[in-house]
Amino acid sequence: MKVLLSTPPGKTTELWPPLGLMYIASATRRARQDEVRIVDAFCENLTAGELVSRVERERPDVFGINCSTHTFLDALEAMKGVRNRLPKAKIVMGGFHATFAAEKIVSEYPFVDYILKGEAERSFPALMGHIERGTNPADVEGITYSRDGKVVSNPPGLIQDLDSLPMPARDLLTVVDYGYSHEGIKLTFGRFTTVSTSRGCPFACRFCSCAAFSQRKWRPRSAEKVADELESLYSEGYESAVMVDDNFTHNRKRVDRICELIRQRRIKMQFYCEGRADNASYEMLRTMKRAGFNVIYFGIESASPKVLAYFGKTVRTDLAEKAVANAKRAGMIACTSYILGAPVETDEDVRMTMDFIRKVKPHVVQVNALDCLIGTPIWDDLVGQGKVGPDDWKRNHRIWEYNPGGPDKERLGALVNEANATYINSWKDLSVIPEVVSLILRNKTARSVIIGNLLNPAVRKRISEGFSRAKDKAW
Repeated sequence: MKVLLSTPPGKTTELWPPLGLMYIASATRRARQDEVRIVDAFCENLTAGELVSRVERERPDVFGINCSTHTFLDALEAMKGVRNRLPKAKIVMGGFHATFAAEKIVSEYPFVDYILKGEAERSFPALMGHIERGTNPADVEGITYSRDGKVVSNPPGLIQDLDSLPMPARDLLTVVDYGYSHEGIKLTFGRFTTVSTSRGCPFACRFCSCAAFSQRKWRPRSAEKVADELESLYSEGYESAVMVDDNFTHNRKRVDRICELIRQRRIKMQFYCEGRADNASYEMLRTMKRAGFNVIYFGIESASPKVLAYFGKTVRTDLAEKAVANAKRAGMIACTSYILGAPVETDEDVRMTMDFIRKVKPHVVQVNALDCLIGTPIWDDLVGQGKVGPDDWKRNHRIWEYNPGGPDKERLGALVNEANATYINSWKDLSVIPEVVSLILRNKTARSVIIGNLLNPAVRKRISEGFSRAKDKAW
């Protein structure tokens, strides 16, 4: 059969290849003789209508699409259009949002034939077999569909042996020049891709759906398999990669072995990864830096113990401060993220976070207002409290919609701006010059970002806006 897999329509400047679809494509090609293609509608910035026209030209037997909560409604529009143009094609949906709203989707939208919850490298080829034979797919793990007016729904499985999976089918992506940028600032240069070295997260942050998606099971690929993939990428001309793991640094021995193999095999790439601040020793970060891990991202979220407790975030602020210091000492670019708007958060809690940013001086900060996403403990609490409307599951929501006594949209937006201004202001002191010079000399990614954005108007605009906000008001 002919299979077309797609990301949802949308618009983005952060061009990350769709790793999940590439894994499903390679697993399907290994298990079956189907013709499989991928359309990255999101990174191509296609509208729903443009995606439907592309699918109509391809005329697949099976059309599969993934989505997040942010892109669900756009994905629905595309699926409905495909059903109207190709009534005989089977439509399959997956991804985080589909996983947590599967029964609602198939009950309300009959043009969605099947939903595959969770990881689909086993379930998608199995479903393809049933579609080809015209048989009932009731034995497929993680499947949800409607039959004779009743919803059939199986629990998702987890792939324990990630080494058994074939390499993602990157050969199917030839249209987009992938790269990573943030707010118009280019952060990667040369040929770029994403790599998964582990799946899942054993922790249970209340704002995150990763724990529920992975059933709180962390599963690693072996260091040797990771090194094999990186060596292959390097030989193909790739220069940088983001490790999309929820927590790359979870196992110190594995990290050390991956870094050892990278150096042994002379893989000269630049890597970006995410780690926990309570597992960020200087010795490990130094080892990572020597292997090409130039950028590390820590989810700090807040400097208030009360807010951290509400989030279910077990990392103490002193450990977070030490993690950033260790990353800097190792010569890495230290990125940190923060979430404002927790219902328990007061002005004093916000002040603590601002003070933390000013004191620690991360190289990069990302500040967001709290999202309320289906699949998270925060969402489940809101449902239990009767605050969620009957159609709220279909789209993304911010905390101000459910916390009328807290900051409204304008106030939270102002706080996010102030946090960014505090970050900019913290780097105005001339005392930071030695640190900046040291980072440029020691970190290839830092040099690339600075040199590559010298003439970028987005950089000048952001710095100018940050200075302006810092003058207007600083905590």
